Amino acid sequence: MILIYFLCGSVCLYSLFTIYFTVGLHRLKIINRKEYLPTISIVVAARNEESNLQQLLNSLVEQDYPKEKMEIIIVSDRSTDGSWQIINDFSNLYPFVKGIQLEEKLDDMTPKKYALTCGINNTGGEIILSTDGDCIVPKGWSRSMVSSFDDNTGIVVGRSSINLSNPSFFNQYQSVDFLGIMAANAGVIGWQKGWSGSGQNIAYRRNAFEKIGGFLPVAKTISGDDMYLVQSISRHYDLNFNTDPNSFIYTQPAPSIKAFINQRIRWASNSRYLWETNILFLFFLIIAFISNSVLIIALWNKRVLSIFLFLFIIKIISDGLVLYTGSVKLNVSFKKIHFIAWSIFQPIYIPLTGVLGLLGWFTWKE
Repeated sequence: MILIYFLCGSVCLYSLFTIYFTVGLHRLKIINRKEYLPTISIVVAARNEESNLQQLLNSLVEQDYPKEKMEIIIVSDRSTDGSWQIINDFSNLYPFVKGIQLEEKLDDMTPKKYALTCGINNTGGEIILSTDGDCIVPKGWSRSMVSSFDDNTGIVVGRSSINLSNPSFFNQYQSVDFLGIMAANAGVIGWQKGWSGSGQNIAYRRNAFEKIGGFLPVAKTISGDDMYLVQSISRHYDLNFNTDPNSFIYTQPAPSIKAFINQRIRWASNSRYLWETNILFLFFLIIAFISNSVLIIALWNKRVLSIFLFLFIIKIISDGLVLYTGSVKLNVSFKKIHFIAWSIFQPIYIPLTGVLGLLGWFTWKE
C-alpha cells in the first residue's frame, strides 16, 4: 500500500511540474532590440580541444557583429595538445582575438571557473558571451543574444542542442535527453525563475557578474558555473531565454555510453548545493528521482503492475507534452522511436546518476 501511495503521489507531482514547464514555455517573452549594439566580450575556456577549436574559432571570427565592438578571448586551460597553437594562430590573424595560456591551476578555485575568471578579467565588453570549446555558433549568434537584452535583463540563456551530423541512434537519444533539459529550463525562465542554463550558450551583463561577486562564492564547486550564474543573477535582474534560431548553438554528443553517464552524473552532482540556493528546483529533482525509482521497483511487483502501467503512460504523456512544446519553441525535431527509447531508459539512469552524483563519483578534466 505504501508503494502505491509513493507511486501515485510522485508521478502526480512530477506531472504537475511538467505542466508548469509547458505553460512556462508559452509564457516566454520575445525581446528583439536589433538596434542595441553594445561592446561584447566572447569568453571561452578550453582544455585539450584541438579537434574542435578550429571550427569554433572560424565560427566566432565570422560573427555578424561590428568588429570594433567585439573581442574574443580564448583561455587554454593547461592544454597538453595543439590547442594553444590554434589559438595563437588565430590571435595573430585577427586583432580582436586574444589567447591566454594557463599553465597551472589554483588551490582556491576550480580550473574552469579560474579559466573563465582570467578570461573575463582581461575583457572590457559590456556584455559577456560564453560558449564551450566543442561548440559551433551560427553567424548571427552574438547579435541575436545581445538583442534579447532589455534595460532590466541581466542574463540571457540560449538554446544548445546535439550536433547530429552523425545521426546514430545513440546520438539521437542524447538529442531527446538534451531537449528535455533545455525545454524544462526554458519553461522555468518563462515564469521569470532561474534554475539552470547551459554554459554552451549564455550571455550576461558585466555589472551583473560583478554584483554577484564573480565565481568567488562557488570557487571550489567543481561543476555548475552556468547554474550558479543563472540563479544568482536572476535574483537581482530579469532573465530571458532566446528562442531565435540565429542564436542556436550545436555541441558534440558524448562519444560513448560511459561518457554520457559520466556527464549526467557530473550534472547531477550540482544538486548537492541546491538546498542552499533553490529549494523548488531541489524539490523537483527529488520528485523526479522518487517517481523514476518507484516505477522501477513497481515493475517487479505483480500486485501493482496494472497501476504501474497506467502511471507509466501518464508519465510518458507528461514528458511528451514538455518535449513537443519544447521542440516547437526551440526548433528541435525528434522521432517517436527515440522518444520511446528515452522514456524507457530514463527511469533507469535518472536514479543511477542521481545517487552517483550525490556521491561525487564522476571524472573531470584535471
